[in-house]
Amino acid sequence: MASSLRRTSSLRNLLGLCLFIAGSLVTPSVLADNKPVKPEPSKSQQAKPELPHPFHAIYTAEYSGLSVEATRTLKALDDGTMELRFIAKSWLATIEEVSQFDWSPQGHLIPKYYLYNRSGLGYDRKAILNFDWATNKVVNNVQDKPWTMSLPDGALDKLGYQLQLRTDMLNKKYKVSYKVADGGRLKTYDFEVQGQEMLDTPLGKLKTTRVKRIRDDNERVTILWLANDWDHMLVRIQQREEDGKHYEINLASAELNGVPVKGL
Repeated sequence: MASSLRRTSSLRNLLGLCLFIAGSLVTPSVLADNKPVKPEPSKSQQAKPELPHPFHAIYTAEYSGLSVEATRTLKALDDGTMELRFIAKSWLATIEEVSQFDWSPQGHLIPKYYLYNRSGLGYDRKAILNFDWATNKVVNNVQDKPWTMSLPDGALDKLGYQLQLRTDMLNKKYKVSYKVADGGRLKTYDFEVQGQEMLDTPLGKLKTTRVKRIRDDNERVTILWLANDWDHMLVRIQQREEDGKHYEINLASAELNGVPVKGL
């Protein structure tokens, strides 16, 4: 029984880390710090921001004999809404996340709908968030029990913030702070760039940017590597837990805008 509980706990941690890669470690930008918004420059003064292209990526991870495969996909829906979808599977559980959103002219992700669905691990859980930016509120519906929460401008959902991180890296914003609607609360996620690194991967050598999530206590350490030449797609993530356990997830294969990702 104890062995089974340890394996279940390890899988929860591994799947939880997989969730972090769903948008490529990724969330809100400078707009999300809840400060007064300055007047936007004229259209002639604005530089069009770079945005991540549609992609499909597959990640793999193993820990203590447990294996997980995760996929994430970004695509445009028929009405022009963007959709980021993430699925992680093991023999014990499946987790799916979906974020539907629009891009602002400044390259900020504007969430419209978020879904979290988990099955296995002894119990199921489903949460749906609908964002109403006319009133700056989000309706959380968890296990068919809805409630409403106020949001600041620029707040993101738990999946979309990860894609915003990639977008900010593309546009040379190297220290960012995001407000994320998570579990009925508003949480802050901070990241900073630590430098450049060449990684050996199943796809060959990739030039990457190393990014660290900043926490107050540093007892849990999360490091991400984003591919410089491939829209800053997530290549690897490592996490050290408070108990000293280490987890690592790696990119196995990917396509960016229909082109296979390849290293040097």
